[in-house]
Amino acid sequence: MERIGALPQDIRNKNDAEILRCLAGMKIFTVQDIADITGISRLTITRAIERFMESGLVIARGKGTSTRLGGKKPLEYSLNPDRYMISVAPSEGSTTCTLMSFDGNQIAAKKFGFLAEIEYPEYIELSAEAVTDLIRENHVSPDAFYGVILCQGGVINHRDGYIQVSSIPHWDGRLNVVEDIKKKLPFETNVEIENVSKVCSSMLRFDKDLQNAYAAVFYADYGVSITLMNDGRIPETANHVNGELGHMCLDADDPEECVCGSRGCFEVMISQKRIFRLVEELEPEQKEDLLKDYDGKTDIRAYLLEKEKEGNPDAVRICGYLAKYIGIAFRNVIFATDPDLFVIQGVFAHASDSFFEKVKEEIRISKYLKETDIRFRREPRSLAEMLRLGSLNIIISNLL
Repeated sequence: MERIGALPQDIRNKNDAEILRCLAGMKIFTVQDIADITGISRLTITRAIERFMESGLVIARGKGTSTRLGGKKPLEYSLNPDRYMISVAPSEGSTTCTLMSFDGNQIAAKKFGFLAEIEYPEYIELSAEAVTDLIRENHVSPDAFYGVILCQGGVINHRDGYIQVSSIPHWDGRLNVVEDIKKKLPFETNVEIENVSKVCSSMLRFDKDLQNAYAAVFYADYGVSITLMNDGRIPETANHVNGELGHMCLDADDPEECVCGSRGCFEVMISQKRIFRLVEELEPEQKEDLLKDYDGKTDIRAYLLEKEKEGNPDAVRICGYLAKYIGIAFRNVIFATDPDLFVIQGVFAHASDSFFEKVKEEIRISKYLKETDIRFRREPRSLAEMLRLGSLNIIISNLL
């Protein structure tokens, strides 16, 4: 079979992504700065920056210091702080609408009710109202505003803008979220919807560790997911379920039914509900000792991971249970996709080294994986920050 080489557009997209990886890590930069890091020619970088400037992503900041040889002062550039977007995302028992500038700064935010506690029409009304108020109150002009990202749970058709299956039980049927929000906004703008886990994964879109790498991004907060990424991108799949590996079955005989309708789902096996149940099974004296510092608000898994570091025997045992099921899930992912690394987001990003050694031990129970190189990278940012950065990267990617 004749091999087909990379198309010019593919090469350009790859170069653009490499350049943006650098821009995301530097406040101010020159063409030579990018060339030194990427090895891409100065001409290619200059043309890319010209395109970025035309789209409003990048601005010229003036001339910097002279070159090493004392020659002409180079132009300096930065991501445009006067271009904006808004993310609408779940956060700490509420829904937060955040206005952000392209250089990553949070300008303002508004909150309304938690998604699970409101009806779908109310969500549409409140989201449109918050977006409108943020733009008006912060005097953002239409030309400077580049869109809204709605972060939701469930199976999302990002391309066509609807929720196929919501993770909120009382939100039934296909929900045309993008169309419904646009009808409520008093101005025209780009509106997109994406799964929460994919938005969190998108914060890694221009991360150098994911360049030319196949990664599995494990996220755990109020939900559990594993999203597969290739070279910093999230592949579009036929059924839109990349990111829903929290619903892989780990124990078909488990009695608890998941919101998806199955039993023994990964999400259920390591949920806060399950861990509270394990705590309740302790003897009263053990339970009292284990929970003596618990405030009743912190994620119980996060609390126990800290107690495990202190050596509390009951915390060690329960965290061993968590490590076991995470290891089983990761083993399945390795057999199915063989990623270069796992990125750990959310609660378990704060786990101890010994916890992840237990995860590796569980993975290597299979003799096929005893010599497997298993790389973990922890990403300990808060859910709110991951959603903000991921939303911003989605908007920026659309400008390429």
